[in-house]
Amino acid sequence: MRSAIARKRRTNTSLLVLGILLLGVSVAPADPLTPVANFGSNPGRIKMYKHVPPNMPSEAPLVVSLHGCLQDAATYSRVGWKALSDELKFYVVFPEQTVANNPYRCWNWFKRDDTRRGRGEIQSIVAMVEKMQANYSIDPRRVYIEGLSAGGWMVPVILASYPDVFAGGASNAGGPAFCASVQKHFWDFFGWWHAYESSVSAKRCMHGKNYSPRRWGNLVRDNGYGGYRGPWPVLSIWQGSADGVVYKMNQQELVDQWTNVHGIDLRPDKEEKIGPRHRVLHQEYHDRDGKVLVETYLISRMTHGTPIAASSDERCGEPGPYILDEGICAVRRIALFWGLMR
Repeated sequence: MRSAIARKRRTNTSLLVLGILLLGVSVAPADPLTPVANFGSNPGRIKMYKHVPPNMPSEAPLVVSLHGCLQDAATYSRVGWKALSDELKFYVVFPEQTVANNPYRCWNWFKRDDTRRGRGEIQSIVAMVEKMQANYSIDPRRVYIEGLSAGGWMVPVILASYPDVFAGGASNAGGPAFCASVQKHFWDFFGWWHAYESSVSAKRCMHGKNYSPRRWGNLVRDNGYGGYRGPWPVLSIWQGSADGVVYKMNQQELVDQWTNVHGIDLRPDKEEKIGPRHRVLHQEYHDRDGKVLVETYLISRMTHGTPIAASSDERCGEPGPYILDEGICAVRRIALFWGLMR
């Protein structure tokens, strides 16, 4: 009897161990990201990871991918950029926020010290681009950045501050650049008031501010790269209609801002219903020559996250927290918008 019980315990223990091992196999990345230390000036005190496909051609593009809150670089890499980069041959950089900077791993898009050219987190991200350009053959005219949630809010900030570095961007569940700009006061020794003001200001933006296009555009011109006279980066804007974290009105406010920055009108030049059951509204805003400068995707009934297509014809990505199988592949369509498919 005792031996039978012992055998049963050993069997149960073996099954438990096997289950743990299988669970580990199921969640571990098949191709882990490569960490990069000492990548240059890092005033934002963040981490850098990269993915380099095999057999890269010269003068290849580079994509920077910013994770959302409660995520890290490895988690967000599951949206599909790695597989697509292997297919299309472009480099990918995955910056990673630290809990020392933000306890929720959010990018500090609402803090002045992290959102001005030459300072904080955005300067650290640009240093990663410079590190890649120093080590690999990268076309400086084809550097792009995308992000989700806090990453999606940081994207237009970086495009506004470094339009000479990035040719285009994509914002998933984000909002207008410089919607919030909280500065720490000299008398706030412990940073308590700064933390409180940051939280309040960020939440107000996430719920939506209704400014005029000109006012939004002035925030870019006044707080971004002062005196810039070159072409502004193109922007793809993604949003779920049922997002209860970042309200959907932020998509329109971001359209207002970047059409104003580009000097084009707010009337869509193209509009179509696409995707499964035609529940995705896609709109384009063109310049006089017909070039698409701003585009939007509004996914009906989608909550907070980046859309992937785990089981449809567009197949890409692996579902997870804030990585949502909506039957439409954001990364592939963004790559098409940027011209990476050619």
